[in-house]
Amino acid sequence: MNAITDIPSVSNTLASRAMLISLSISNWSGRKLDRKVTEEVNTSRGAASDAGRYNKQLLPKEALDAIHKKAGAIRNEFYARTLPWMDDGQRIMAANAFLAHSQWFANQRTGYDKLVEDFLKEYPDFVEQAKLNLKDMFNATDYPPVDVLRQKFGIEITVLNVPNSEDFRVSISEAQADQIRTQIEAKVTEASQNAVKDVYRRITESLTRMVERLNNYKPGNRVERAQGVFRNSLVENIRDLIEVMPALNITGDPELDRLAERLKDVTIYDANVLKTNANKRKDTAQEAQAILDSMSAFVA
Repeated sequence: MNAITDIPSVSNTLASRAMLISLSISNWSGRKLDRKVTEEVNTSRGAASDAGRYNKQLLPKEALDAIHKKAGAIRNEFYARTLPWMDDGQRIMAANAFLAHSQWFANQRTGYDKLVEDFLKEYPDFVEQAKLNLKDMFNATDYPPVDVLRQKFGIEITVLNVPNSEDFRVSISEAQADQIRTQIEAKVTEASQNAVKDVYRRITESLTRMVERLNNYKPGNRVERAQGVFRNSLVENIRDLIEVMPALNITGDPELDRLAERLKDVTIYDANVLKTNANKRKDTAQEAQAILDSMSAFVA
């Protein structure tokens, strides 16, 4: 009998329900090593030639700030919408959420590309400003032409199938094939378990923070200022988590679907209501704690 028939095939389940996805963002740093200045500094200080390195900032700091901040925000949101997968930088998400994810990504790329084009329009002016800032350290060869510079910016996603223990072709014995299938299945199972744990970790951290903040909050009065102040992000972070949970439920776990519904009960009121209404604050904290207690078997 084929050994693989004795193994519950997590990889088969994930192959039909999930996909691996990676994000690639390339940016121009706007910095460059100045070997001449590096040598001058090290020599003047009597230091070894490799004691330090002097990197010039080729453009005014604000020139690339918007692009770099946008890239960071896209990467953070991408991580929020996906789950970790093994150790190669790939992420995993539910296949049925990919359409919404693609629409989100298209919007993000449009915004990113616009910032790049805005920067390129101002690039000649930034170079002129750099001449004033860098003085003798200015070197025109450090600055690529606009067409070349445009190619240094980019944002893409790559999608791959989840490895399937039965989907490989190799000329080896059946016993060796079974061994490879077992190894693939074990790796996929471990990775999927870790991915699901990450969902429960996010829920646990958000609810724990909510319980602590709501229970520790004390309204201010004419004499004393409010203590344990919290912001609306306390609620918004959970709302954001609920929104992406369909993409994170890679195994179709009904328990995660139920949790997503229960989480809505702690996001009914925004921060202003929770600060001013003690009963609603107490009820929300108790519901958050009740959800945490019901999750104990899943996060142990």
